[in-house]
Amino acid sequence: MFPRVLLVFFLLSEISAHGIDEDLVITWEQKEKLDEFRTIMEPHLPHDYMKTDIYLIRWLKARNYEIPAASRMLQENLWWREENEMDALLDEDWTEFNNQYRFNLDGCDGNGAPVFVLFAGEWDMRRAALAGQSEKMRRYIDKCFEEASTVLRNMQARGSNATRANLILDLGSLSFQVQACPRWAKVGFQKTRIYIMEVPKLTGFFTGIPFYLYLVQSLGAHFPNVINACIVINTPEFAVPLWNNMIKPVAPPEVRKLVDVYGRKRSEWREALLTKYGIDFTKMSHEMGGDGRDPVDSNDLRKSDYLYECPELK
Repeated sequence: MFPRVLLVFFLLSEISAHGIDEDLVITWEQKEKLDEFRTIMEPHLPHDYMKTDIYLIRWLKARNYEIPAASRMLQENLWWREENEMDALLDEDWTEFNNQYRFNLDGCDGNGAPVFVLFAGEWDMRRAALAGQSEKMRRYIDKCFEEASTVLRNMQARGSNATRANLILDLGSLSFQVQACPRWAKVGFQKTRIYIMEVPKLTGFFTGIPFYLYLVQSLGAHFPNVINACIVINTPEFAVPLWNNMIKPVAPPEVRKLVDVYGRKRSEWREALLTKYGIDFTKMSHEMGGDGRDPVDSNDLRKSDYLYECPELK
């Protein structure tokens, strides 16, 4: 009899065994739970990719291999996808939003996992809210995650070992006055807190915060274990307490574990990218400080039918 703790199964039917990571190695007990989970959920899954081990195991991991909880989570996601017509999401015209709210694919890490860069500091959330585009903004956030998931599936289908993507949130252009509150609000800053000096009314204050809350909540509820790490860089001082006090407490636990926040000292986050996440910034685009090829934006990703190959593998 094989030891239950030591026996592992390589999911060779879907991804080659070279460069195996934690998503491709499971114990015998976990394999039994995966088989049971598949038996329960497979009749309800509308797409073949949802029936693969790589897809199913994401939901089990998100609920610590508790089958009833994982089943509820996945079923609720299926209802959500149907209600929000997620299968047609990437076919919608996102050209304007893609240009205004940049989301790029900028190379791969040392294990061949794609690196996406979301320039959240440039995203004028307040503008979207005041223009009555809040719902579309939330849908656009889901579109970005759907694109990352689609790129991963296509990479796997072509022999890649990548099971998760890396996400960098660049807050370099973040402005509290522009993104968080209207012009009439006078805001003061201290090292660990934000205080309002004069606010005639609160309507519109922190209009950007709900979008960031939605980002972390949707990532946890609808795209579990799609992201390997969420690295926030160029974070201004005022944004740290916003994360610690407003966003982090309501983020799903599995999402909180993914997020690391770095300030505007480039040497620190560049060192962390390389040593902690295996992302060599010198191989990224010029905008990220490297000398690699230009990034692929969402418009070009769509034109390529979401096919991508790591630059060093070409």
